[in-house]
Amino acid sequence: MSEQENSLRCDYVPGCGYKIWQDAKEFCYTTDAIFLGNFPHVVRKAKVLELGCGTGAISMLLESRGAAEVTALDCNPQVTRLVRQSVADNSLQDKFTVIDGDLRNYKQLLQPESMDLVASNPPYRNSGNVRQVGTAACHEVTSTLEDFFRAAAFAVRYRGRFALVQLPERFAESMQLALKYGLQPKRLQWVHSKIDKPAWIFLMEMQKGGSYGLDVLPPLIMYNQDGSYTEQVKKFYEPAVK
Repeated sequence: MSEQENSLRCDYVPGCGYKIWQDAKEFCYTTDAIFLGNFPHVVRKAKVLELGCGTGAISMLLESRGAAEVTALDCNPQVTRLVRQSVADNSLQDKFTVIDGDLRNYKQLLQPESMDLVASNPPYRNSGNVRQVGTAACHEVTSTLEDFFRAAAFAVRYRGRFALVQLPERFAESMQLALKYGLQPKRLQWVHSKIDKPAWIFLMEMQKGGSYGLDVLPPLIMYNQDGSYTEQVKKFYEPAVK
């Protein structure tokens, strides 16, 4: 067995129970993907795009929540190959389109104003120590945060939504980019590891051409003081009722 095959594993997406193939040498999904996949409003028969899909966990969660058509885009051919395998194993071929490509070439890869919802978990870091595993997924080595906003604004329809997860230290930057690209912030939630700890990420949903008015949701707390999941988080791991 090759070294690459040794690093492959088949897991399950919490909540929906879909099989998901992952490569430990690339980047496996984490709780921030689960939170984002459950965060945005999904309209009936929604057409959804995930920019920088990685494992495809967010895309599969959005499909399980009612999205009729899902497009997953990533520039890493290894992860898109695994997304296609996951899609096939869950018999979702009629709902999924997987695109190999650099989101900076969005005009060649996507149709303008064709999506009801765009979701993304962009790289968090634009500086600091570079991790050796999942480098492109965590650091801006192939695209910047602004590239994600630019592509999302192009692909989402008027009054459609763009949802992302990011670090608190990039909140002001995200707000500036949202306004620059006509994406009005509508819903915001801060995520804390424990109730007495600072937020470590935020979830934000923006509307293209939306009016002023931001709904700040109660904070999402991950762990109780004893280290167990809170009731807020447990609901994301309960089996979906079809």
